[in-house]
Amino acid sequence: MTEEFARSLVPMWSAEHIHDEPEKPEQKLPRKMRMHEAGDRLVKRYGIFLVTMCLWTISLILCSAIVRHTTEREVRKETEARCAAEYAAQLEAYKEEQRQAEQASYFLSGDASREAFVNQEIDAAARLCAKMSNDTQKGGIICNALARVMSRDYPGTMQEVIAQPDQWMFYSADNKFSAHDREIAERILRDYYENGIIPSGLTEDFVYGSWSAEDYVLRNTWDFGPSTRTWRWQA
Repeated sequence: MTEEFARSLVPMWSAEHIHDEPEKPEQKLPRKMRMHEAGDRLVKRYGIFLVTMCLWTISLILCSAIVRHTTEREVRKETEARCAAEYAAQLEAYKEEQRQAEQASYFLSGDASREAFVNQEIDAAARLCAKMSNDTQKGGIICNALARVMSRDYPGTMQEVIAQPDQWMFYSADNKFSAHDREIAERILRDYYENGIIPSGLTEDFVYGSWSAEDYVLRNTWDFGPSTRTWRWQA
């Protein structure tokens, strides 16, 4: 009985006190080989996926950078264009204000220099109409030049408008004018420069003119068309 009981305790004691012997070097090699093989299988299985994900991530970053750069460039261009347009508009508004202020100064009275200027304008207009055959044509061509003075597309004085080359067929700076020519010119321009009064119906649109044997017609378009309006000076 005692011997049998002792024999039954041997497995339990060995399990508690007898440990596994460490693996010998020759036993570790197969395990390392198995680990390398498992690693190779993982690389083969997931390597392509990981490389693809890396490339996709890089591509996404590059595309985002390109889109951001393009957007910033477009925004910058739009901003520059808007600023340029605003500057041009402000510049035109400033020029128009200066022109109106200069023109308004011509309507002031009691200034000797202004009176001299008005007389020079009248003389220039008298030279312009000197070659026209009747009062309708004389007044018509003066009003034609006056419409250009009022237009922002032309110079702001009669002298400058009339002196523009290739605009007035019969005009010459050497034209001699009569007292009657000057009277017609003064009747139109004195009211304009002193009181801001223009002939009824005349606007800055009537910058084109043509004449026949007895008439002088102003129009708002170069060629006659559906939008063409005409105007005549009443002597």
